[in-house]
Amino acid sequence: MIGRALRMQLHSLLHDVVLLWVLVAAFAMSVLVAVGVPADLADAPPRTRAALTAPFGVVVAVYGAVLAAVYGSFRYTVDRRDGVLAQRLMLERRPAALLTRVPAAAVGGACVSLAGVVGAYAAFGVALGGLPLDWSTVGRMLLLGAVAGVYGLGVGLVVQTHLVALFIAPMSLAAGLLVVAVWPTTAAHLPLFALLEALGFDVSAAGLAPTHRLDRPVAVLVSAGWMLIGLLGGGILFLVRDLP
Repeated sequence: MIGRALRMQLHSLLHDVVLLWVLVAAFAMSVLVAVGVPADLADAPPRTRAALTAPFGVVVAVYGAVLAAVYGSFRYTVDRRDGVLAQRLMLERRPAALLTRVPAAAVGGACVSLAGVVGAYAAFGVALGGLPLDWSTVGRMLLLGAVAGVYGLGVGLVVQTHLVALFIAPMSLAAGLLVVAVWPTTAAHLPLFALLEALGFDVSAAGLAPTHRLDRPVAVLVSAGWMLIGLLGGGILFLVRDLP
């Protein structure tokens, strides 16, 4: 049962129009971010360029995570709206359908972040003559996208409505960016900053002062708590709700 559900999810990923459009959006947004880098950095040594453009990398990671969350929520709400989910539940049990959507959302979210990374490095390459590729940072960006995709799935499972998910998924993830200037301690405990800190990103580039940062083990626990709230709450609703 699980194997068949996984094959269905893989087939969906390979023919996923939603994922295609979100990939395009992530690529374009990253290019726009990279274009904002001052052109005079092109004459700086490679290490200096890498250091000065590091904050832009955090911005690209944040944009990728927000779009990954949108994808994770949309992948579920589109299937629900179009009746795809109801059809699949005639062939598989609800627990299997739910469990296999988690890795599918993670893979899609990682792909969205990858599109952002490719767009940023392509733009940096044109504007600055290229930057050293930090595989550790790229890996953390992809992991952030994967986690954000699963987070978005949890949001989609809870709200169900397509247009509502478009608003709730990115806003709930990025809420910390809206309150960091006023309530930095609260912002540090919200999903985005907790995830960034847990994965080792420099959250000061996103506006959070070092004095308000969470210790990394605490950030990991807070991030896990947010993920569990979304997945457990949304999962329970998915198992008990009627589908249209």
